[in-house]
Amino acid sequence: MGWQAGYLSVCFIVGTVIQGLVILNNPSYIPERWHGTLMVWAITAFCVIVNTAAVKKLPGLQVAVSLIHILGLFAVVIPLWVLSPRASGREALLTYTNGGGWPTTGLSAIISLLSPVGSLTGFNYAVHMGRSDVPLADAILADPVPSGGG
Repeated sequence: MGWQAGYLSVCFIVGTVIQGLVILNNPSYIPERWHGTLMVWAITAFCVIVNTAAVKKLPGLQVAVSLIHILGLFAVVIPLWVLSPRASGREALLTYTNGGGWPTTGLSAIISLLSPVGSLTGFNYAVHMGRSDVPLADAILADPVPSGGG
């Protein structure tokens, strides 16, 4: 159950990134909630098909994707580092914007932490602790500790 929760959270994040890229590049696109759900289903189906139908080609595919990932890191970080505008540390760390249209800037900041906190804490531990004799609230609060987030 923990693996399923983690896997679906990754599919959700990937779907959100794809939808964000579409919004960024197509101003006439109007995002709907069901678009995100459809993205999660499509990404899940793609992953299942690749992991079952292309199982013999998976090691080569993993090497190729790893190389693309490493080279892509440098291809993105170096131009950003060289070409990005400079800001003071105070401005970069203490200036908050509400670009998502949420009622408050605080709520916008908390919602924007979904991806980094989800990847830091993990879901497997919380699911297993929630299934044991530990109360669910304690399991959720203790979740970041074994992952290094506490």
